[in-house]
Amino acid sequence: MSTIMTGEAVPLQLRPAALIARAGSCAIDFVAIQGLWLVLFFSANWLLERSADWNMMLATSLALMLQVFCAVLIPATVETLTRGRSLGKFVLGLRVVRDDGGAIRFRHAFLRAMLWVFEVLAMGGALAALVGLVSPQSKRIGDYLAGTMAVAERTPRAASRHVVMPPRLAAWARLADISAIPPGLSHRVLQFLTSAPRMRPEARLHMAIQLADEVTPYTAPAPPAGTHPEEFLAAVSASIREREIERRSRAERIGAGFRARTSRLPHGL
Repeated sequence: MSTIMTGEAVPLQLRPAALIARAGSCAIDFVAIQGLWLVLFFSANWLLERSADWNMMLATSLALMLQVFCAVLIPATVETLTRGRSLGKFVLGLRVVRDDGGAIRFRHAFLRAMLWVFEVLAMGGALAALVGLVSPQSKRIGDYLAGTMAVAERTPRAASRHVVMPPRLAAWARLADISAIPPGLSHRVLQFLTSAPRMRPEARLHMAIQLADEVTPYTAPAPPAGTHPEEFLAAVSASIREREIERRSRAERIGAGFRARTSRLPHGL
């Protein structure tokens, strides 16, 4: 775990991604990007060869433009729309967040993508690996310049912290489908709810709105109109905890029943 400080000097616990996980994510992204580039380049080149305007200079320019499109614009757009994910990060359960724990914007993703071309494509990943080895949070140069870090999304849920279910959302929470919420996101929600009392009101509301916007696509149906973002987050977090307790209790009952049945089998089976 790594302790980061929000803009309100409130500590948050996040688990930085391991360097080996970042390397694996980078390798997956590299294969995907280069595969896309090859498909687009040969498709466009095949079309241009059948026109009278084709020449080697045009082919070189096309290759360069497609490389920028595939290695910078597409990754930056994907990371922005997915709030810090890419194909490799999705596979390995990673996410890029700001240094204060918030979701990244396009400017962060674009700067990271531009530096990725230099660190990974131009340098073969050697520079990114070297910087990651000496960085406590396995950052690369793009992370330092953009003010971001990669964190592990598949973190264990902290069941010891108790969040009270808002009474007016109890009925909604019983019916809501929240199973699609990623564990890392629910962990960040719990961290916020724990730290919220120590934050300034305006910063607390801003962070609640931001997290609620991230959680909403994973919930169905939507909460009642007029629900306060922090109440919504509390209801989601409390519901996750209640369902986790219920799952464990059900598993224990099934296990106890199985042990009771097998204890009656012959020959000690």
